[in-house]
Amino acid sequence: MFERFTTEARTTVVLAEDAARALGHDRIGCEHLLVGIAETPGSPAAACLVQLGATAEALRTAVLDVVGPCVDRPHSDALRELGIDLDEVRRRAEEAFGPGALERTRAGRRAFGTRTGSIPFTPRAKEALELALRSAMARRDREIGSTHVLLGILEQDANVGLEVLERLDLSVETVKQTLLERLEHEAA
Repeated sequence: MFERFTTEARTTVVLAEDAARALGHDRIGCEHLLVGIAETPGSPAAACLVQLGATAEALRTAVLDVVGPCVDRPHSDALRELGIDLDEVRRRAEEAFGPGALERTRAGRRAFGTRTGSIPFTPRAKEALELALRSAMARRDREIGSTHVLLGILEQDANVGLEVLERLDLSVETVKQTLLERLEHEAA
C-alpha cells in the first residue's frame, strides 16, 4: 500500500514516527499520524488542521493529555528532585554521540549512534491507513495523500486521534467539512 503514497503522505508517516519517538511512545497511533499531518509542509490536510487551531504543538500537548507522558517522565521527575536533569543528560549525550544516542533498540538495549528499527503501528493506525486507501479510491484519486490519511482517521468510530481532536474542541464533522471545503476550493 505504501507504494501508492505520495511523497507528502510518506513524509506524514515519517513525522508521525518521529512524534511517537519524541513522546516516548512505542507504537504509532492515529494521534501521532495527526501530529505528522499537521507538520507536513504544503499539505491541504495540515492547512485544514492549522486553520482549526490543531497545530502540531497543540496536538502534541493534547496527545500528552490523553495518552500521558513518555515512560521515562516519572523517573525524570524523581531524578530532578535529586538535581539530575534527564533532558540535559540526553542533550549532552546526543551532542557527544549523535541524535538518538539514548534511544532503545528493538533488542531493548541502549545504543549509541542513530536510532534503529521502526516503531510499529497500532491496529487503529493500520486501519486508518487502510481507510485512507479506500478514501482515495472513492475519490478516484490515483495516489494516497495526507488528506486521505486524515479522512481515514476521521472515518473510524473511535481512536485516540479522535479523542485528541475532541480535547481541542474539534468534532469529526467540523474537521471533515473544513477539509472537504478546502479540497473543493483548491480544485476550483
